[in-house]
Amino acid sequence: MATNESPIPGDPPLRTGWGWIVAYGVLVILIGVLALTNPIATGLATGIILALVLIVYGVAAIASAISSLSRRGRWIELILGILALLAGASILFAPLLGALSLVWAIGFWLVVSGVMQLVTAARFPVDRWWRLFLGLLDLVLGAILLLSGPVPSLAFLAIIVGISFLFRGLFLVLLGLGLRKVSTSTAA
Repeated sequence: MATNESPIPGDPPLRTGWGWIVAYGVLVILIGVLALTNPIATGLATGIILALVLIVYGVAAIASAISSLSRRGRWIELILGILALLAGASILFAPLLGALSLVWAIGFWLVVSGVMQLVTAARFPVDRWWRLFLGLLDLVLGAILLLSGPVPSLAFLAIIVGISFLFRGLFLVLLGLGLRKVSTSTAA
């Protein structure tokens, strides 16, 4: 069989694109390293992404409110769209504050989640130890985010993002190399 020829006669050639996947994985790993080594840049990027998401949501909500298909909740959509646009625009002017507000929202959510896990563990014996562990973990992580200063909380966010990107990039590199192995074995 020729290189990249399909093992099934009549099928199109097997093209895995493994090189692109490996390159993408390496790029994701580099972003993860950047996130771990420069928490301020990570916080800035997080703030900008949050601002862009709010702006896109705001435009979509306003368009929905103006459309003829929207009868119920028209004013609510319009108000929410305007608020999202204002919030997104203000975060664009101070992206680190936007990232901090996101960090604090996650911290608050973790504290509430931890309390709910602990209450559930106290009331029900099923999975009690796992719920206790998860509840305490959520409480500690939430407290770290809520009680630490701006720089440490952004650093914690950068560590989470960096680790996630490192493992995601490693997965992509291994996937690409696995696809390379598959494509070369079918070529033999």
